[in-house]
Amino acid sequence: MEVEAVHTKNRTFDDKENLLGDVAKTYKEGLYSDITIILKNSASVSTSKFMLACRVPYFATLLYGGFGDNSASLPFTLDCCDSQIFRLILNFVWEGEIDLSELNIQSLLDLLETARFLCIDRLVEGIEDHLEFLLDRKMIEFKDCLIALNFAILNKFTKASSLLLSFIDQNLRTISFLPKFADLSEASIQMLLNLEERISSEIDLFTAFVNWIKNKETVSEEVKTEMLGCFNLGQFDRKDLIDKVRKTRFFDDKEVCDVLEAHIEKLQDDVKSKEKQNKELGERLQEQSRRVEETKAGIVLSTSLQPTTAATFDYCCSLDQTHFVNKIEFTLEDLQYLNSYCVQVWNGVSWIKIIDCRELIHTGKQILHFERMKIHLLGVKVTGSKHVLDGSPCFYTPASISSFSASLI
Repeated sequence: MEVEAVHTKNRTFDDKENLLGDVAKTYKEGLYSDITIILKNSASVSTSKFMLACRVPYFATLLYGGFGDNSASLPFTLDCCDSQIFRLILNFVWEGEIDLSELNIQSLLDLLETARFLCIDRLVEGIEDHLEFLLDRKMIEFKDCLIALNFAILNKFTKASSLLLSFIDQNLRTISFLPKFADLSEASIQMLLNLEERISSEIDLFTAFVNWIKNKETVSEEVKTEMLGCFNLGQFDRKDLIDKVRKTRFFDDKEVCDVLEAHIEKLQDDVKSKEKQNKELGERLQEQSRRVEETKAGIVLSTSLQPTTAATFDYCCSLDQTHFVNKIEFTLEDLQYLNSYCVQVWNGVSWIKIIDCRELIHTGKQILHFERMKIHLLGVKVTGSKHVLDGSPCFYTPASISSFSASLI
């Protein structure tokens, strides 16, 4: 059987394709068989000892290791699988592949068990990877997951057990009501109850346990108590404790009441905290409302400018609190003099100069407009004065200031 002419490349004679083709032909046509194996279903299969030993560690030891003898050429029994599963093993041996997509869950599990028995580790890993693929894409029925979990835990397939437990946990609210859920073994339900990094809620897990333990008369009180110890009553909300957990009578009423009391105390604390938050929110809203009303009404904040001995200002005043202001009015009392002045305000952080009227032209009522800003303190410095008639400068006390008001318009 020749696929095509062989090739020589880099002085290397390459005949790999013909080799694989010849091996496949030998397998399909049943040529050169020198061993017969009787399987669990009493069917017999003939094949090559050499190929079995090359590809399967179990047969390498059995046929050519310390336990090998001439009797191995005679028919011998292999009880780990039936002929259907062994044919899949032979596909792996001769062709290096198995189509896992065509297998139902039971066949997949039987193949997994057989591969481990025969010590074909890479095939075990491949089957577990395929199982993970099916679970990730939800291509496996819920009831089949329950069958697989019992099998995996019973036979101590750690990776498969972990994958199946995680999948069942993610879908526990639905799976726990399937009739098959009651068929889970004690070991399986224990593993589910003790699953770390669980996604399902405490009440969903408890409901699943209740569904499982119904009519389980064979479960001992010791095992039942151990299972109930997996639940944390503090993780149930008040409604579930009263409507579901308490009615099962699985827990002492005092335990349930203690947890309910703790819930009530927490609720009272939450109410107090909420009341405090609402009060603070109300105060903030009142302040915002007041500021809005100020804006709408153009509120006028009247106070008096007081003389000061500080070098920075001649007059200073303080508003009742910090306000947004964009207009200031005051009166320069002595109408016989023209004045220059500057105005600074304190916004709670720093002093800001908002007006600097340097020309000696100001007297009487002064109305100053500027960009809206926060103001708490205000200072006025009269920088110069001269007589209205002859222009002579004033060297004594600065002009008096009265009728001060600040507003937001």
